[in-house]
Amino acid sequence: MTKAHSIAAITMLAMAPLLIAPLGVQQLSDRAKQVGTKIKCMCRGCDMPASTCSHPGGAFSGMCDTAKAMLKEVDQQIAKGETDDQILQAFVKAYGTQVYTEPPKSGFSLVAWVLPSVYLFVGAGVVVFVISRWRKRPAPQVTPAGGTPGISAELLERARARASRETQD
Repeated sequence: MTKAHSIAAITMLAMAPLLIAPLGVQQLSDRAKQVGTKIKCMCRGCDMPASTCSHPGGAFSGMCDTAKAMLKEVDQQIAKGETDDQILQAFVKAYGTQVYTEPPKSGFSLVAWVLPSVYLFVGAGVVVFVISRWRKRPAPQVTPAGGTPGISAELLERARARASRETQD
């Protein structure tokens, strides 16, 4: 074997893992992957969707084992003819509401969807209020002699005289 052939063979062997899809990915339906985006992978609190979790759980070639198991369960429930909502409710029953990647738009979780808008409107109201107060503020009054309001001319002269004495020394 020549040197060129051996380099080509080594290159092909090195690229083989990139050409082969990770185990378990080919067997999942598109619907299982879609439902998997709505649930969190429950591996050590990585907070990634189950369909895209790449938390290294010992396997560095794609999804972690926990995500694969969750998606396989989703696929099995799809095969039984369950709807997406039924599948999500089964995961909520098993793991609690923390399994959602985003809070549901109902019940107390609705607060998480409404509060950003409320904060935006309240913040805009505060900004408008502060700006209107600044605009209504009276302009500073200047005395005709060039003095400052609230300080008598006599005090100002004494301060100037003292400053000139102290700087002459």
